[in-house]
Amino acid sequence: MIGKSLRVRVAHRQYRWLLAMGLLLGISALVVQANLQRMLVADLPQNIKAEALRSPLPYTTSGFRRTLKRLNAPEGQQPHQNRLPTQFQGQIIRGVTLPSHQKAIALTFDDGPWPKTTATVLDILRHHNVKATFFVLGSNGVQYPDLLKRIAQEGHAIGNHTWNHGYHYHSPALAQREIQLTQQVIAKYTGLQTALFRPPGGYLKNGLVAHAHASQQATILWTVDDTYSGSVDKAVKNVLQHAKSGGIVLLHDGGGDRKLTIQALPHIIRKLQQQGYQLVTIPELLEMATTEKANS
Repeated sequence: MIGKSLRVRVAHRQYRWLLAMGLLLGISALVVQANLQRMLVADLPQNIKAEALRSPLPYTTSGFRRTLKRLNAPEGQQPHQNRLPTQFQGQIIRGVTLPSHQKAIALTFDDGPWPKTTATVLDILRHHNVKATFFVLGSNGVQYPDLLKRIAQEGHAIGNHTWNHGYHYHSPALAQREIQLTQQVIAKYTGLQTALFRPPGGYLKNGLVAHAHASQQATILWTVDDTYSGSVDKAVKNVLQHAKSGGIVLLHDGGGDRKLTIQALPHIIRKLQQQGYQLVTIPELLEMATTEKANS
């Protein structure tokens, strides 16, 4: 009986010891993680230190240092401002009203730049002599800078689609950093300081649009949503049924398998042109709308 009681007391002491050690290890892990986060944040440029950068970039101090060293290296070209007409600064735009004699629509592509897909989209646009607008993710732009450069070099417009494509609520500081870090990537590799912003998922009340509004950026939504799945015929029909002058078509060149976009895009372009549409960039569309307002 005594031996059994002794074994129970020893077991209890061992259990308490193991529990204490587990608690200590847990606290130590949290301390290490917090210190690492401070190290990562300290490596970012002062005006865009991130609260939480959830990106495909290597989540190590050395990985972030390598990324930011590339990001801050001079490219030999100073960014210039892509100014918006005053009437659109800080506004949410779902499409515009154009003069009656103009029939124009804007093709836009989200979530790139993306290996293979973005290059193929650019090839199709070049073949048809069409300019579009690409809303890019900063985390993708810094990984595929050559594609980002090519978008600008071939005359397409570029907008900001945040760094991480997060749908969750963003504090004012995090929203600022998501957008500003992406602005810096765009400026470094293209020489552009874009004034166009598109919130991931079209969410308007998670903190991102509030920052874009305060920064006098135009929040660009759409009048024709992407199909995302189904047949090529379905994707083409979706655009044609909802197309209108002054409209904005949402498509995707990144974020997953975009074979449907690749297959449907040539048909979308040809059929819109056959219907008399001029395919323009978002800045061109806004400029047309500004002319309409001035003449009205």
